[in-house]
Amino acid sequence: MIKSALIPLTPALLKPRYWSAWIIVLLMWSLAWLPVKTKHAMGAHLGRVLSKRMKSRTRISRRNLSVCFPDKSPAEIETLIEENMVEMTKGALEASHPWWRNMSGYSAKAKVIGLDKLLNARAKGNGVLIMGGHFAAVDFILAIFAERVARDYPLGYMYRPHDNPVINRMIVNGRHRHHVHGFTKYELKDMVQFLKDGGIAWYGCDQNFSKSDLFAPFFSVQAANLSTPTWIAQESGAAVVFMRMHRLADGNFEYEFSDELEGFGNDAQQDCEAWNRELEKAILHYPAQYFWVHKRFKKRPAGEAKMY
Repeated sequence: MIKSALIPLTPALLKPRYWSAWIIVLLMWSLAWLPVKTKHAMGAHLGRVLSKRMKSRTRISRRNLSVCFPDKSPAEIETLIEENMVEMTKGALEASHPWWRNMSGYSAKAKVIGLDKLLNARAKGNGVLIMGGHFAAVDFILAIFAERVARDYPLGYMYRPHDNPVINRMIVNGRHRHHVHGFTKYELKDMVQFLKDGGIAWYGCDQNFSKSDLFAPFFSVQAANLSTPTWIAQESGAAVVFMRMHRLADGNFEYEFSDELEGFGNDAQQDCEAWNRELEKAILHYPAQYFWVHKRFKKRPAGEAKMY
């Protein structure tokens, strides 16, 4: 039996050292009640400002974009940096919406591609591991996806807890509102059992982790990756698909499921290369919506110079 994912309010979370975090929670709660269009308009303006102010982040995204898209001119890279900050800021503001608001209307309007591929894979009996990436609209789209499927199928996700317990409680409990169970890296065995029982779990491991144990090409650049998805697939017998997710120009949302990644779980290196290819294809739909401000290439193969 999987324990409840809800994090209770305890006296320890009310200590003065967390009061600033509670102010952030209050701010996010207030933002949640603004229309999504308003949040997008705010994100567009604030993102352009932040692209000029957040120099350390734009340096990272400039480096990432330059090595991943070597054919783009410096001017094109700078345009993409600003667009990326706009998209990420929109995502940060809209993330509050599903944590407190009803998402059924947005779920009904979202464009969904390949849901039959996901459900057919799930029908095999051992659940489905959804490989995903960190896109600007990840929190919003996971919520509208949950609105569509979580009442009929158990739905979960892998996450890294936020360092601040008050902020972590806000995020985890907000996601749990949509009947989505969170698993940390310390609960991998629980997640495997969840899949064996027919659950569907999203896992975005497209970042540079200290535990990364293999390298695979990402836009032709060697990037550190985890073999954990292979282990999960081996232990659970789950089918594996990839999930693309994007915000459209009209403010609506779109998500798509790939064909099943055949043979996933047999070879960690091949698995990693396969899902990185799916990630690349997803990014190319809307390059500005990927999390380029992360140091994706921080860990390098032996003998290679530092990227940042």
